[in-house]
Amino acid sequence: MTTDLEALVVAAYVFADEYPVPARPGRRPQVSDGELVALAVCQAAMGISSDRQFLGLVGRVLPGWFPHLPSQSQYNRRLRALVELISAVQLRLAGWLDTGDVRLCDGTLLACASYPGCASRSEFAGFARYGYQKSQHRFLWGVRLVLLTDPRGLPLGYTLVPAGEKEYEPLADLLPGTASEIVIADKGLWGRAYSERLAASGVELITPAKERAASNEADERRLASVRLAIESVFSSLKSQMRLERHLAKTPAGLAVRIAQRLLALTLGILLNTLAGRPARALAAYDGR
Repeated sequence: MTTDLEALVVAAYVFADEYPVPARPGRRPQVSDGELVALAVCQAAMGISSDRQFLGLVGRVLPGWFPHLPSQSQYNRRLRALVELISAVQLRLAGWLDTGDVRLCDGTLLACASYPGCASRSEFAGFARYGYQKSQHRFLWGVRLVLLTDPRGLPLGYTLVPAGEKEYEPLADLLPGTASEIVIADKGLWGRAYSERLAASGVELITPAKERAASNEADERRLASVRLAIESVFSSLKSQMRLERHLAKTPAGLAVRIAQRLLALTLGILLNTLAGRPARALAAYDGR
């Protein structure tokens, strides 16, 4: 089976085109909703944050595939209206690929603005907050993406909260949507009361031990190796797909950029699974 950018784009179009198109006033658009979703997945896989740059490049990367391309403003506006479709396609595929009841959960920070006065003047004002990014030893103003995956890194659900908020409530909100018996998380979810709260709903929470000793070193190493899957997902989203430089100016724009990248990742896992390749091997799909 072919595993390349063309296969990814075709898969995105086929799955998105199965959904009925809602009635709209006016004449029929030259670019269908399925084609727009395919373009969005292509953009995410190529890691191009700028819509204008992507629309100018896609014709050379996939010559003849899209006879009509929308303008930058049309592309952005219509994608924001299709975020529910993009999410529905991704969740449908995730339901097919989900292999078990073990879940991984973690969060990562996304900056939303960095200019003076952004906390009061940005479109994210009232939602984004300041949070501390330990990996870079700095504070940033933005949101926290909380993600729930299976052990392969398949996205099963996500939510956005202000950057200063912990993952306690977001995880509790995400779990009812998936069949979960074991959740593996990081030390940010330490707490006996919270563990007992999840246990009451039939979910066992496993986190790293507060102290590493010779008696638990082997278990801690195994736990860390399992958690590498979700760390790898964040690396793919933020580095290869350039989510860290999302260029979104509004919460709706950020929602689209996250949804299109999660769909591209899920489609990549689907194609890799069918081809017998490692699930998160996404280098073949970036068009380079």
